[in-house]
Amino acid sequence: MNRRDFLKLSTMAAASPIVSAFGAPKTDATSQQSAAGSALFRIKPYVQLFDEDSVCITWMTSEKTTGYVTWSQDCMSSAWQRAWDETDGLLDANFFVHRATIVGIDPKKPLFYRVHSRPFEKFGPYGVKYSAPEETLDGEIRELLPKNGVVSWGMLNDVHERTSIVKRFIPHMKDLNGFCCMNGDIMNYVESENGVLGCINKPFSWVAQEAHLPVWYLRGNHETRGCFARNLRDYLALKDGRYYGAATLGGVRFAFLDSGEDKPDRNGQYSGLVAFDRYLETQNKWLEREVASPAWKKAQARVVFRHIPFPLRPTDSKGGWKHKLPRLTDMDKILQGANVSLGMSAHIHFAEWYLPIPERPYHLITGGGPDPNDAYLTKCFFYNRKLKIVQIDEKGKKSFDRMISV
Repeated sequence: MNRRDFLKLSTMAAASPIVSAFGAPKTDATSQQSAAGSALFRIKPYVQLFDEDSVCITWMTSEKTTGYVTWSQDCMSSAWQRAWDETDGLLDANFFVHRATIVGIDPKKPLFYRVHSRPFEKFGPYGVKYSAPEETLDGEIRELLPKNGVVSWGMLNDVHERTSIVKRFIPHMKDLNGFCCMNGDIMNYVESENGVLGCINKPFSWVAQEAHLPVWYLRGNHETRGCFARNLRDYLALKDGRYYGAATLGGVRFAFLDSGEDKPDRNGQYSGLVAFDRYLETQNKWLEREVASPAWKKAQARVVFRHIPFPLRPTDSKGGWKHKLPRLTDMDKILQGANVSLGMSAHIHFAEWYLPIPERPYHLITGGGPDPNDAYLTKCFFYNRKLKIVQIDEKGKKSFDRMISV
């Protein structure tokens, strides 16, 4: 395939429009379609990518309710299925934050989903009483792997609570199908539930509702800070319950790595309340297993995300930034021999493309920062062992448009 044919395919990644075609999934007679302004739904649903055949839907209600999802990929009422997470044999209920994991989807078809919640008046040991009828909200994501075979994804980072940046980039995500990685420092620090909902959950739901894309969230160093940082996971869907993980889309294997804080554990700013050396030691053991796995080795391309960048030359970025953390150096050494195709990082608020170097034998992309003049969306399209990478500002102007073979 020549370059012209590839570029044509990559721009067709969203050629098939999403058509809202919800049937009427079988629910009890008390259910009703929610009005757009319903007070019951505090945060509309967003979709977290887990793998090419599984996603998790997350939403929040203003009261303690039930929370489950019905879903279909062919819009036939008889084909709707139900997903309802359970813990130790108990279906999740009587919560404000709701999650439902959908397993077994066909990544080559759009996914239509409907979230269901019903508030409780009384939750007794031998029966419950509901205070109102069930309400629902609809959503959809485009096919993760479109018919043209292009695997596509995006990256936003270092929003630092300027959520309007996410809003302005959503129109530029509509040629993507796979996911958008929110690569850390979406918040300045984590001090309250309202902060999490306003800066993370709500913008993620915009991506799901308007761009019809799942997200993958990675912590930045700023999201490890603040009195509410230990509660952050309660408002997210995390694959295997971890801030790091891996997923496959088509011929691409993705590793999502949590880089933790950007200073040593002994730094006085942390008041002796962090243990990132031990945490990264555990994660690095997981990474060793991942890069030795059949999923990693059989992939046509291997892409690694991490908030704090992989090694740069001192002259490669403004200020000559380079991390000096042994725990990240150990991670870098694991990746040196892992046949990585591309690294995608953030943190330095400087959007750039970096050529391979001995201590990082793969190309590296860093995203921009929170200043509107430095904010960038990075978009990637993979097909036929060629990786096209485009970085644009909020007006769609390209910072670069490059192609590499993997």
